[in-house]
Amino acid sequence: MPDTLTILAIGDIIGRAGRRALREHLPELIDRHRVDFVVANGENLAAGFGMTEKTAREMFSIGVDVLTNGNHCWDQRQIMSMMDEDERLVRPANFTPHAPGRGWTVRETASGRRVAVVNLIGQVFMGPWDCPFAAADRALAEIPDDVAAIIVDFHAEATSEKMGMGWHLDGRASFVFGTHTHVPTCDETIRPGGTAYQTDLGMTGSYQSIIGMQVESALDRMVRRLPQRFQPVERGASIHATLVTVDAATRKALSIQRLHVPPG
Repeated sequence: MPDTLTILAIGDIIGRAGRRALREHLPELIDRHRVDFVVANGENLAAGFGMTEKTAREMFSIGVDVLTNGNHCWDQRQIMSMMDEDERLVRPANFTPHAPGRGWTVRETASGRRVAVVNLIGQVFMGPWDCPFAAADRALAEIPDDVAAIIVDFHAEATSEKMGMGWHLDGRASFVFGTHTHVPTCDETIRPGGTAYQTDLGMTGSYQSIIGMQVESALDRMVRRLPQRFQPVERGASIHATLVTVDAATRKALSIQRLHVPPG
C-alpha cells in the first residue's frame, strides 16, 4: 500500500457565517476523514473583504494549516505585516514583486511530511497581474524536492483559464483547484499525469445570497446600476470543500471527492 496523504481544500470562506460553520464542523471533518493537511481560501474572512490577523488566527486555531488569498488580499491593510511574518499565509505569486509576503510556502503535517501550497491569480476579467502560468513554473522550480504534495489555488474568474492551469500543471502538481467564483463545480477529476483538478471549490458561506452577499443590495446594484455597500449574509452557511488523497512518494493524486456540509 502506498504512503498516502489526505488533503482537505476549502473554498472562499465568507465572513462570520463561514467562520462559524467551520468552527462547528472542521474539527469533526478532520477526524472523520483522517485529514493530514487543510488549506483554505481566506480572502473573504473579514466581513467578506480581506482578512484580519484575528480572523486568520481563528482559522488556524481550528485546524487550517495554510490560508490562501486573491483579489481582496489587501482590503484589510493590517494583514500586510502578518503576511510578511507568518508562513501559514500566502498571496498570489504573480502579484507585483513589491507585495508583502510570499506566493508559496511549505508546511509540515503532524507526521512530518512536507506539503507545498502555491497561490496564483488569474488575468481574465481580474486585472493586470503578471502571467500566472509563468509564476506557477517559477514556484514549482523553487519548491524543494522533498515535499510530499504540491497544492495550487488558482484564484480566477474564467473557467477556461482555470482549466488551462490544470492541464499546464498536470503531472507536476498534486492538486490544482480554482477559487473566486463562489459556486462549486462538479468536474472533479484526476488528469492523466496524476494531478487532481476541480474548476472551483465553491464558497463556505450562505447560499441564500448572491455569492455570499445580501440579496437586496447586490440585486439593487444589478437592476438600478447604482453603488451599493455589500454586506455578507451572517447565518446559514454551507461548507463546500474537496478531499484529495495523494501518494506521498510520487505526489500523484489517488482519489478526489467533493464534500458538502449543509447549514444545520
